[in-house]
Amino acid sequence: MPGSLAALCLVGLLGGAVGLALSRRGAPVGRPRLARRLAGAVDGLVSSVGERLGPNEAEVRRECLRQMPELLDIVILGLSAGLSFDAALELYCSRYDTLLSHAFERAVRSWQMGLVSREEALHDLSDELGVGAIGRFASSVSEALAFGSPLASILGQQASAIREEQRMQMEEQIEKVPVKMLVPMGTLIVPAMLLAILGPLLSAALRLG
Repeated sequence: MPGSLAALCLVGLLGGAVGLALSRRGAPVGRPRLARRLAGAVDGLVSSVGERLGPNEAEVRRECLRQMPELLDIVILGLSAGLSFDAALELYCSRYDTLLSHAFERAVRSWQMGLVSREEALHDLSDELGVGAIGRFASSVSEALAFGSPLASILGQQASAIREEQRMQMEEQIEKVPVKMLVPMGTLIVPAMLLAILGPLLSAALRLG
């Protein structure tokens, strides 16, 4: 991450400036004020670096997609126990402390307060997180609640489809491992092996010559 590395360098330089300003000779009254200003700048820059080093969008999408089958299982369990959809979803949000549970908790509050409809809140959540499975979940929920379809069976099919998608993604990652290993093997292992094999031969040839 070149941008983050540059920001870290700036933090170090600014921190050095603080130390230099405190060590230089000058008016004792102005020195604390200058130090406070520089310290405030360092603090703001450190905060921005922390935000840059946080999880990126791809990681958020992967994490939310990984948590989706668990969410669907809890909602299906709640529906099977006689809970409403909202109550089943609140059950998941109250029992789990994850990125997805917090996002759904905000969405539930928004439609319970009447700010948006349930369908709009779920589709907005899908757009915000960039997870297509949430969009399909929102469409299935809206259609089932509108037409009286059995929601639990529909969500069960979605959970199976998401797990199958995750399994396929895992297989793709496993297949890419040998290709990724070619770079360290070509740059580190093979030269070391050649050196170990040819080194004694070259030294023997030099002694004989």
